[in-house]
Amino acid sequence: MKKKVILSVAAHGDDAEFLAGGTLAKLAGEGHDLYMAIATDNDRGSHRLSGAELRAIAKPEAEAAAAALGAKGVFMLGYTDGDLCDVSAITLRGQVMRLIRQLKADVIFSWDPFAPFEDHPDHRTSAWAASDAAAFSQLPLYHPEHLKEGLEPHRVTEWYWYSKARWQTNKLVDISDTMDKKLNALFGYQCQMVLTVDEFIGEAAAAGVDPSQLEQIDPEQYHQWIDMGMRAVNGKLGQEIGVAFAEAFRYGCVEPPAVFSQ
Repeated sequence: MKKKVILSVAAHGDDAEFLAGGTLAKLAGEGHDLYMAIATDNDRGSHRLSGAELRAIAKPEAEAAAAALGAKGVFMLGYTDGDLCDVSAITLRGQVMRLIRQLKADVIFSWDPFAPFEDHPDHRTSAWAASDAAAFSQLPLYHPEHLKEGLEPHRVTEWYWYSKARWQTNKLVDISDTMDKKLNALFGYQCQMVLTVDEFIGEAAAAGVDPSQLEQIDPEQYHQWIDMGMRAVNGKLGQEIGVAFAEAFRYGCVEPPAVFSQ
């Protein structure tokens, strides 16, 4: 087995863990080198903490989650949550391309740039930055300043885009053996897990759910709710391929040109 370098590019801490954590842990467990890049500091993602408090814990939480997945490193780009769309597309593409060239990444994970109805601007922005960087990182005239830093052009050969739209999915990955690692990685993001449960309660209340049914839910005790929710989501995907749990992707890879396949 050829050892690969895998780069996950997420808009927020917990994006990759929610949608690809089991697959990332599986690849790391197979001996591949995994690195995590996170564009924002999650500094608006709470009903309880201030932006300064969120920024202070962004990196420690990201490192805890990365350790649970078996990642070798975390890169924090430090942008403000919700404002990634205001960052120059060339600037963000260049930062992702620099990481690809620095790490010599073979495989990239991120949001799908062609996903329909994606409502978060940070997700859309990070998707295009990752996609564009992966598409052109082998060309020396893209961001030639990298050459001056000693970073050579490098070709990405596989890409896994998170597939929330099932009709776009072309790859389901069995994560039955790494489901617990996925959950442990999510639990590393305490502030984001509390937010997830807070938002669930808020949405349920807005939808007219009887308040008495929601009073029993304590967001600070998020483990059981996250565990139950993710096992339901990934279990349903797993049923499609006859396994306990799975994750969904729109997958692509470099293939031999048709002239060599005849």
